[in-house]
Amino acid sequence: MKKILSILLVAVVCCCVLSCNEKPKSYKFVTLGKDGKEKVEEFSAKNNTEALKLYFDRMEKVIMANLGKEPDYEAMYVISPDGDTLNTDEELLQKVSQDLPVLKPTEVPVQETPDTATKR
Repeated sequence: MKKILSILLVAVVCCCVLSCNEKPKSYKFVTLGKDGKEKVEEFSAKNNTEALKLYFDRMEKVIMANLGKEPDYEAMYVISPDGDTLNTDEELLQKVSQDLPVLKPTEVPVQETPDTATKR
């Protein structure tokens, strides 16, 4: 019995070690230009969540580079190794938006103006 338990324990530990050492997958960041041309950049990420976070970082850089001038792109999206468009996956977007401080909803305190303070 002890021998069986020790074999099972070793098997569980091996499975955990192998699953923790996931190799990064290749994703694609696609920028569709107004002229219809696609600019494809490949990057690596461990999973879809990390890839979507990297997509938001990359998208922010593109937007900031085009700030104040007419953008030369029409759309941006990220494609997984399976061919899925990650930035249209509502469940994944919800999960990632909870982790990103920029996308978290913030409470804005209501300030009283002299008009509203006297009406009470």
